[in-house]
Amino acid sequence: MEIIHVAAECYPVAKAGGLGDVVGALPKYQAELGHVAKVVMPMYRTKFLYNNDWELVHEGDQRMGPHLFITVLSKRKPTNWVLIYTS
Repeated sequence: MEIIHVAAECYPVAKAGGLGDVVGALPKYQAELGHVAKVVMPMYRTKFLYNNDWELVHEGDQRMGPHLFITVLSKRKPTNWVLIYTS
């Protein structure tokens, strides 16, 4: 089964409370059970972001009324962590 976790925080990327601990730990245990577990979260500018290698997965833009949103999806090598940056 492929499981995608969408959260505002995930340890060790960004953690403010208990949600970060759960989202950081749960995918590891699901992977041990044979599932493909991924985490999708905002791309916060933290030490973790700058201290790891990332692969650009997708870059695009979307206009919504007068606003232009630029989106960048990056994947941490070699894991399945995906960060989304939107301007």
